[in-house]
Amino acid sequence: MAPMEELKPRPKQLATWALAGAFLATSSYLLVFVPIPRLPSHGHGLWALLWMNRLRFVAFFTPLALGLAISQVAERRFNRGFHDDLWSEAELEPVKALVANPIWRWASLILCCFGLLAMIFSNNPKTHFSGILFYVFLVPTQTAMRIRQLVTSRVKTTGVFRDWKNVKPIRSDHWGQQPIPPSE
Repeated sequence: MAPMEELKPRPKQLATWALAGAFLATSSYLLVFVPIPRLPSHGHGLWALLWMNRLRFVAFFTPLALGLAISQVAERRFNRGFHDDLWSEAELEPVKALVANPIWRWASLILCCFGLLAMIFSNNPKTHFSGILFYVFLVPTQTAMRIRQLVTSRVKTTGVFRDWKNVKPIRSDHWGQQPIPPSE
């Protein structure tokens, strides 16, 4: 049986997995610009159109679904461990350094510019339709920002107000009376 320290997930590892999953989801957007052939289909209508483009759907949705799943699971485990005070401040320092890096702003800006330029200078009408999915470029930055907000806004509680059900209602014998002005 492994000791408890070995079973405890490391915060930097979870944050890295969350960010890697977000980048994997973002890579699905770039596959829209790859020429993936249509397969032959018999018939007409929506189902025939979907069947002809099945390779495109698999190529796009596989990294998107896999990346979002990895990112969400890792971020959820990180949130749970953080709120359960599983890690000390010393263990969270590498995570703070990772998400405080200004590379996240620059990476999002570069990715957004790349996507915008690809849509503008492309002659293919399908890439203009893919502008709907432009928000996918913001997934890594949003993931980093959520983790940064979580680790930097940590407030140590003394345990007094941790359980709000045990707090008694406010009572006063002077309700409705005018306040007494301070004497000068």
